[in-house]
Amino acid sequence: MIEDGKRKGKVNGAARPWATAGTLYFLLAAATIHFSSDGRDIATFWPANAVLTAMLLLSPRSKWWQIVASGFVANAAANLVTRGSVAGPLLYGLSNVLEVLIVSLAVGGKGRSTVILSAPSTLLRFVLVAGLLAPLASGIVGAATAYLLFGQELERAFATWVLSDALGLLIFTPVFLALFRGDFCDWYRSTSRLRHVEALAHLAATASIATLVFFGAQRPLLFLIYAPVMFVTFRVGPLGTKVAVMLVALIGAVATMQGYGPIVMLESDTIGHAHMFQLFIAVMLLTCLPVAAEVSARARMTAQLAERERELSKRAVTDPLTGVLNRSGLDALTAPAPSREAPMCLVALDVDHFKQINDRWGHAGGDRALSHLAEVLRSVLRPHDVVCRTGGDEFVLLLPGLDIARGQAVCARILNELRGRTFSPDGVNQITIALSCGVAVAQSGEGYEATLRRADDALYRAKAAGRNAVRAAA
Repeated sequence: MIEDGKRKGKVNGAARPWATAGTLYFLLAAATIHFSSDGRDIATFWPANAVLTAMLLLSPRSKWWQIVASGFVANAAANLVTRGSVAGPLLYGLSNVLEVLIVSLAVGGKGRSTVILSAPSTLLRFVLVAGLLAPLASGIVGAATAYLLFGQELERAFATWVLSDALGLLIFTPVFLALFRGDFCDWYRSTSRLRHVEALAHLAATASIATLVFFGAQRPLLFLIYAPVMFVTFRVGPLGTKVAVMLVALIGAVATMQGYGPIVMLESDTIGHAHMFQLFIAVMLLTCLPVAAEVSARARMTAQLAERERELSKRAVTDPLTGVLNRSGLDALTAPAPSREAPMCLVALDVDHFKQINDRWGHAGGDRALSHLAEVLRSVLRPHDVVCRTGGDEFVLLLPGLDIARGQAVCARILNELRGRTFSPDGVNQITIALSCGVAVAQSGEGYEATLRRADDALYRAKAAGRNAVRAAA
């Protein structure tokens, strides 16, 4: 399942976010006005503000003025190129900047997540601000500009502005956030090729059904689009929902503007087409995005529970002081029947005169000695060798594939390493420790416990021989 990303505060791959924001804003604004407006009325679909909103949400406040200024200039330039006047572009630019700032401040306030689909509560705040409050505020200036400078009907211009800006923010802000934050790249790198193919297949099916409904159907079958979009939500995840809704919106907008599709069947005039299409997309958003938010929240909770379970399982078999396996971990590892494909060398060892270390330096000094020993063991042994603390200063090593001679050689290297590496039991003094080791190799048909007993016998002989020694089992 594709998950929303969690990073905040950096636009992925954008060294100059203001330049990216200005360029994308100009291209989107100019294209939208050209294809969905006659140059005088308000565009029926406005995704450009989503670019600035996403950039602001992902950038530190100190950079906001650059992005806002770049967006204002791009907005004015796009309106000037497509509408051919000066006063109108400036006023439209101010309206859009006001809208973007309201959304960014309300949604990305201090301590708030910019992962819009992270939870239903976060989505609700985004829908309320981006889908209603901000477009209402900017619509007052925008509709007044359309009325005073371009002769548009005030009420109709206001309704078109609010709906077009709301839909642009609701549909495209989550997509641009995920794009700029690098969520799509992260998902691509972290999932298998099969998941890539599955996601593309689901999105292609959604686009195909939307194309059929808007361009090929002879009856208004808008309800058919909901099934593939919801299927994408559950099978692909929140990122898939964002892309699916965007695809439906783009396909539907193109068809409606060209006079095709169920929207045209339901309404007779062009303005009615725009408002009906806006209403359809709004209903789809309010239906699918809450489901996507809930899916995202449940997926995140499941991942957290799984991680917690893995952590608890690891703690159950790990010695908290040294980080090596504990007795339970060793028992679990040696419970299966031993394989005879390769020899298994087992070493029993403990620290020489460990009681004296505890008596002189206290239990804290003894703990430092055990941690020091575990560190040395890990540095000498191979990655697949096993270190286990079975209790007190007693350790067991499992060295797969080694015979008795090579096992003794490994123990000799450990003793040599300990002679040359000091540690501080009290934070001031430096001392070394020594070991006694008993080495045994599992014989044919011999279980772990029997092999360990022979290694322990060899360990006692090493101690009896004066300690700091290695002895092999008979």
